[in-house]
Amino acid sequence: MSVRRTTHQLSSGMIVSGPPEPPKERAPAVGLRAAPYTGGDVRKSGELGKMFDIPPADPGAPSRPVSKSHSGPLARSAPSSGSGPVPRKTSGPLAQIPPTGLITSGPARSSGGQPELSPRPARKNKGEAYGGAVTAPEEEAFAFGVSRVWRWVLVGVFVAGLAAGAFVWVAVGRPEILIGVAALMAAVGVLAVWNWSMGRKEVERFWRCYPNTSIDSRNLPIGKFVKITGHVTCGSIPLESSYRNISRCIYTSTELYEYKHFTWGLKYAERYVADFYISDPDTGTRFLVRAGNGARVTCFVKPATVMEINKDNKELSPDFLSWLTEHNITSGSHIMRLKEGYIKEGNTVSVMGILRKHENLIMIDPPEDIVSTGCQWRRFFFPMSVEGLILIGDERPDEVVYQV
Repeated sequence: MSVRRTTHQLSSGMIVSGPPEPPKERAPAVGLRAAPYTGGDVRKSGELGKMFDIPPADPGAPSRPVSKSHSGPLARSAPSSGSGPVPRKTSGPLAQIPPTGLITSGPARSSGGQPELSPRPARKNKGEAYGGAVTAPEEEAFAFGVSRVWRWVLVGVFVAGLAAGAFVWVAVGRPEILIGVAALMAAVGVLAVWNWSMGRKEVERFWRCYPNTSIDSRNLPIGKFVKITGHVTCGSIPLESSYRNISRCIYTSTELYEYKHFTWGLKYAERYVADFYISDPDTGTRFLVRAGNGARVTCFVKPATVMEINKDNKELSPDFLSWLTEHNITSGSHIMRLKEGYIKEGNTVSVMGILRKHENLIMIDPPEDIVSTGCQWRRFFFPMSVEGLILIGDERPDEVVYQV
């Protein structure tokens, strides 16, 4: 008995055994339909229009341009009656959509010619750019340690001595008391003039010669007045000098002097200091010096740039004239002198203040009270006091002198 085998022929012409496979159902094609041309009309863009709550356009209706309000964003009219869908509220006004249908973050540009450019903002003053995170210290100032009460007491004693000396001279005819009181007054006056004229140099000399504090990382003098000398690094806000644009500084100062009436007068000045770090060279301990945010700071930093501006050669320095314009300073016919000082990152400075500690952070803060030098009788100086942190720069900076 013979068995009949079922065979079938493939599309290639080969005959194989077995029944033919049933035809497979083809999945419907997705995305084969061509995208419609919108012509810049958002209502014809499908899903893009739904994102912005724009109703789709009627296929049979003619295309109309998108209406725009006076302020620029797309205008959407709310339904006049209570029926109908209420449009959703968005987080802000929608930007004007260009004819290409592409939404960008910048302002719309004209379709032809050169693009519309926004005006370049004016250069801000460095103090405005830094904000309140830096300190604008005043000129290096000091005060005599003798209180005002003792000054008036001294004046009263001299007046009483002069009156007594004059009375003895008139009554007895002996002027020795009056001459002695007058000589003592003259000596005190000369000493006062000496202190007033040389006081700043003496204060700076005293604090430069003040010994450094020995730092022991295991036994820090917390709450004590210390002096640390070492290399500095910038904090969160590095400074930049005003004229030469020296970057990565912790302190900058620019002073413009004008020569008139046979003397030099200060015409413009700006000084800034920010928080910075200083490292002790012996132990490697790093301190945060909180000199910014309006802290009281007394700085002794010599200028590193001195520029002499002659009235006949002023036009030969375009950088200087540009700097004057940026700071709204008029350039008169007088001779001017520009001094610029700075403490750059990596320089060696001395800092004096109160040592604090918060968890693992060691800080140097300004003293709450004034700091006095004490009486320096060998140098004929009264006690002199300064206020706040004391910042001392290099005594001999690499001075650059420009003769223009």
